[in-house]
Amino acid sequence: MVTPEAQIELNGIWNWNATDKGVRHADACLASLDKQIDGLAKSYANGKQVSTRPDLHYIWIQKMSKSYGHVAVYVLDNQAVTVGNQFHTYQDSENRLAEDQK
Repeated sequence: MVTPEAQIELNGIWNWNATDKGVRHADACLASLDKQIDGLAKSYANGKQVSTRPDLHYIWIQKMSKSYGHVAVYVLDNQAVTVGNQFHTYQDSENRLAEDQK
């Protein structure tokens, strides 16, 4: 499951990629992110705990090693995985999440 906030972030990722690299690239990028997010239902334990928010976990999503990518932040609640945020690897996701908690 993806929260409305995370869906807005995913839409922003698509829009940025469509503007910068074209619609075909944006579609492929979003498909890759969706596949990884859907896979969390089975592989949620592979995520790492967010140091500033122990209630949250994250995974790095990259199409190729040594490339830029995204961070999906999620919580396991009642045996369901809920993705609450998407960040580009350039963004300081840990500090942004700590600020959101204040």
